[in-house]
Amino acid sequence: MQKMKKKHEILKIARRMALALVLLIAVLLISRAVAMRVVYERAVKNNAVSQLETLKLDGEEQSVLIEGKSEDLPVLIMLHGGPQSPIIYGNGYRGDTPELTEHFLVVYWDCWGCGKNFADNTESVTLERQVAMTCDLVRDMKARFPGRKIFLFGYSNGTILATSAAETMGDDLAGIINLGPITSLRDAQEMAYQALKTEDMSEWDKKVLEESYERNDLEGFSKLEEMVTLKTSRIFYWRDLFSNTRLMGYFARVFYSPDYSLADIYHAYYASIFGGSRFTTLRQQIYEVDEKEALENLKVKILILQSEGDIYGSADFFSQLAAQKDNVTFIQIPESAHLPTNAGFEAVNRAVIDFAK
Repeated sequence: MQKMKKKHEILKIARRMALALVLLIAVLLISRAVAMRVVYERAVKNNAVSQLETLKLDGEEQSVLIEGKSEDLPVLIMLHGGPQSPIIYGNGYRGDTPELTEHFLVVYWDCWGCGKNFADNTESVTLERQVAMTCDLVRDMKARFPGRKIFLFGYSNGTILATSAAETMGDDLAGIINLGPITSLRDAQEMAYQALKTEDMSEWDKKVLEESYERNDLEGFSKLEEMVTLKTSRIFYWRDLFSNTRLMGYFARVFYSPDYSLADIYHAYYASIFGGSRFTTLRQQIYEVDEKEALENLKVKILILQSEGDIYGSADFFSQLAAQKDNVTFIQIPESAHLPTNAGFEAVNRAVIDFAK
């Protein structure tokens, strides 16, 4: 009898917990729906252009978001980082960058294979095709907005797309902006190792550091990258957590984007969730690429923005490049990281606006 009574109590608690969970999910979904509507209406009201378009890029249907305060502004095409993580500068940020949409028709594109443009076969996604799609996107914007200046804005892995596309489309571009540029992940591997050598670490961490460095491959670099992220302020600015509120807002923002379904949200975080087990072809291609020669040979105007201490490209290389080439401007951003701080975002936006004048 006592056992039966105990079972009934457990079932009663389980039912209450299930009901509470259902109510919580319902509240979250209703809140999301309300927030999505508010974001959409505000963006449409504040911009002359705020629309989601479906384009054909290298034979694939792709969704892009075009947004700007006026229809006669120059075009700024955003190429997000990751790889395959459209968090910051992806389709999910309608109405979120008024500093830029005041001066540009901003084009957001979740690169093929992720977010709103997810590909079920992640191994079919290659760097060559993403570059081809970037070139097609430039061509589409040129036809859609004739006579406008067109700029490519690459962030992190997106700088590889911007630089590679500029080799083909340089004559059609007014300039490229590379934020947190990657020249070569093999170079980054060395810089990450040297940066970590200066940190105070346990004997176990020192052993992991040496083993990862000696591997000299993508898996080893990924471990070094993880260690730099957790143990330094070079990728995420741990020195002042409150300086990252805008960045944290970007991570949360996709959950109430009017342009993202729940599946799109999952696919925006898909590469981060599954790590190195997905997009292995693309990740290996990115690991092997070296953009230094391309940057040296490009004639188009180039703005390079890098936080002090960033491991993904040599500041000395960028400084020398800017000193030798009239078309290159290099700006280092203090008190920021590869993932920009609040002050970092402000500095980036000011530099981009000034560059395009």
